[in-house]
Amino acid sequence: RAIQAGLKLVDCPIRHMGTEKAQGIYLAIERYLQENGVEMYFGYECSNLILENEVCKGVAISDGKTDLEIYAKHTVVATGRRGADWLEKLCAEHNIAHAPGTVDIGVRVEVRNEVMEMVNRVLYESKLVGYPKPFKNKVRTFCQNPGGFVSQENYDNNLAVVNGHSYKDLKSDNTNLSILCSHNFSIPFNQPIAYAQKVGELTNMLANGQILVQRFGDILDGKRTWQKELAQSNIRPTLPDAVAGDITAAMPYRAMTNIINFIQAMDYVVPGFAAYETLLYSPELKFYSNRVKMDTDFNTSLQGLHCLGDSSGWTRGLMMASVMGTLMGRKIAEEG
Repeated sequence: RAIQAGLKLVDCPIRHMGTEKAQGIYLAIERYLQENGVEMYFGYECSNLILENEVCKGVAISDGKTDLEIYAKHTVVATGRRGADWLEKLCAEHNIAHAPGTVDIGVRVEVRNEVMEMVNRVLYESKLVGYPKPFKNKVRTFCQNPGGFVSQENYDNNLAVVNGHSYKDLKSDNTNLSILCSHNFSIPFNQPIAYAQKVGELTNMLANGQILVQRFGDILDGKRTWQKELAQSNIRPTLPDAVAGDITAAMPYRAMTNIINFIQAMDYVVPGFAAYETLLYSPELKFYSNRVKMDTDFNTSLQGLHCLGDSSGWTRGLMMASVMGTLMGRKIAEEG
């Protein structure tokens, strides 16, 4: 069915942990590190790198009351998507070799579990990739959550973005997943993160600082969605404080066209996916566009500095970022 629709299905077997189970795993990792002599500073913010003759010697951190300088042979920056903008500014300030890369702009889609039943039974997370006409940009599904819940995340400057997760035990009647459109910009533009932030800010403005939700059929009909219409639908939003409105008033034409055409292609693979009542939440933004130039040992153009994970521009999610961290740890351990 994916082939018929002009989409590529990427088989990605995963073991689902669940949001509530993950917290226990993270706590166990934290305690293990503490028991093995790792010092941790919570509530501190890294303000800058400490440089001496083009060599990174450590970092300056502060909690608003106490300023500290931490020196080390190796400084590893792994700030995640949320720190991508901060790292980009740091690269510009210290001339760390980097290049603007891709930024993903999209929506979180929510349908009833019955619609996704066939896919959910075979694959916990189905990854589908397409290049819909007329622009033929890369569009993909990401972070599928059978029986999951749509959630809101707040980034710096009160930017509200949509996400999704699922628990191991508690289940909803819906499946949610994101549809992301990749944007690659060329010279002279070099601020892809700022571009995506502006899209998010405009959407937040329409929703009074919250997440916008709209029915797919209303988008095709050229009308906004009203709260009373959501209340009458078969599918009930799992993010109850999402504001019914018009996503198309803020989403760039190119991205919106790609998303609409991709959803219609998805309908061949999953009949009912492009139903009138299918919910679209916005904005879903992935900030990992600033690709730091590094060699195979994760060395940047500044001696002693390494950048890992999504903020480095080299990974696209938790699993690959974790692998990158493991490899970095092994390299440092090899030096003794």
